[in-house]
Amino acid sequence: MNMATIVGGFLALFVTAAAFMYLSRHRTTPNVVGRVLRLLAFAATAAIVIALLPSTLRDSGASAGYLLGVPVVAAVGPLVADLTGRAVGITTTVGALVMLVWGLILGLGIGLWFVVPALLLGMAAVATIPSRRVAATGNPGE
Repeated sequence: MNMATIVGGFLALFVTAAAFMYLSRHRTTPNVVGRVLRLLAFAATAAIVIALLPSTLRDSGASAGYLLGVPVVAAVGPLVADLTGRAVGITTTVGALVMLVWGLILGLGIGLWFVVPALLLGMAAVATIPSRRVAATGNPGE
């Protein structure tokens, strides 16, 4: 275990704790499950990127920028969309698909690690789909 793995783990724990604190305060807020899953996907992506950075730099050199940058952009995009409140569902779906495809393109090397955040983003995309009752009535409380 190297220093990058430790730093990545602590960063992921910090973002995870912040997400759960947010969830405990805002339980009645609509779409809070999707927001927490997007935060957890970002935390997992950040931890994976920080842990893989030294070995990727050693193996790939300057190519590590895009090898690890694509998953970071795919995880940050849904968070930005969530903060602005625009196109959250489609951005989360595209982010999940991009991260999953990128993980499959990179194969069994470093790409396999990005399947977990891709699944978290996929669950967040499903969580942002309104139920039929909410879509029909417009009231989430019914």
